[in-house]
Formats: sequence, structure tokens, C-alpha cells
Amino acid sequence: MKKINKFVLISIILMVIFSLTNLVKIEFEGEIIKLASLTLIIGIVAFFVTGKSNKNKELNIKTVPTLLKDKRVIMLVLMPVVMNILCFLIAKLFVPEFIEHLKVRTDFLTLNKVPILIVELIISALGEEIAWRGFFQKQVSKVISFLPSLIISAVLFSICHYTEGSLIVVLYDLLFIFINAIFYGAVFHKTDNAYVSTLAHFLANLLGTIAIIFL
Repeated sequence: MKKINKFVLISIILMVIFSLTNLVKIEFEGEIIKLASLTLIIGIVAFFVTGKSNKNKELNIKTVPTLLKDKRVIMLVLMPVVMNILCFLIAKLFVPEFIEHLKVRTDFLTLNKVPILIVELIISALGEEIAWRGFFQKQVSKVISFLPSLIISAVLFSICHYTEGSLIVVLYDLLFIFINAIFYGAVFHKTDNAYVSTLAHFLANLLGTIAIIFL
């Protein structure tokens, strides 16, 4: 296992702390403050600061076509889409409240303007992949083995998406976020390319958004 420097360690600790704050209701002058969003900023900044030595090879777009020729990579990329289909089918039958819960969690999206929506989905997916897979998961995996780092990253990523609601709906939501985060992490680990994991993330989010609009 490799050692990590103090900057990386502090960044990781801050991402953990701010992720966990999402489980606590923090208000200031009547407004709810979501400190978990800071994890994204910290992760992205830390990724680019620490990636100077390898020229951020995790963002090498030239290798994407070659990586996508691997059938195993394609299967991993499409698995979150499959999981989202399963998620919505089960929700439609047994957890109908989940759709409304999801609308609340994604109320920041511009659903009425498709071009803007697509850009929002791409940017949010890329930002989260850079922060959580490109930085957090990769740096943590230098200290502990891959599987625990994958699980820890997926758990914290899920917590960052926590939104209040009935216990069953919230747990159902977090379960599928966690499963998809596992696949995003597996894609990144397999390819070492944040663009490929972003593709998996974007496709899953796109399907979820379509479901929100039409269900």
C-alpha cells in the first residue's frame, strides 16, 4: 500500500465529514444548508491538485474508444441502466411513493428544457465521477484494498444523495444509489478513466430522469 500526503488525507477526511452531515438537518435563518455538496468541490479540486504529476490520465478522452471495445467494460457501463430499470419496475409495483421522492431529490434539474437538461446531467455525472471515483476511491484504495475502498466510496456517495422521506422509500432509494455507485466504481477501477464511468453514470441518470418525466 502506498502512503498518501497530508493534503490528500485532509481532503478525504473533509469529504467523509461533509458527507455525513447530510444525515443531520442543518438550518441557518430558516434555510436548510446542504454541506454535502462541498464534497464535490473538495474532491474535484483535490483531483486536479494531486493529478498534476500524472497529467490527470484519468481524464484521457483518447483512450475511451479503445476501452469501450472491451465487452466486459460495456457490460459494466450498462449495468446501472439495468439496475435503474429494475428499480423503477419494483417501485411501480410496490413502492409508488418512490417516484415522488425522486422528484424531490432531483428538483434542481431543468426538466422542461431538454438541451439544458442533458448538459446538467453530463456535468453533474462528470463532477461526481472526478470527485468520488477519480479522487476519493482511487486515493483510498492506495491505503486499503480495492473492495473496501469501493464500498466506503459507494456508501458515502449514497449518503450525499440522502433526502428526507418515509423510511422505506429512503432506504429503497439509497439501496439503488449504492448499487449503482458500486458499478461506477467498478467501471473506473477497470478502466482508470473517469469519462467511461461518467458514461455509465450519465446513462443511468438519463434513464432515471426520463422515468421521472413519464411515470
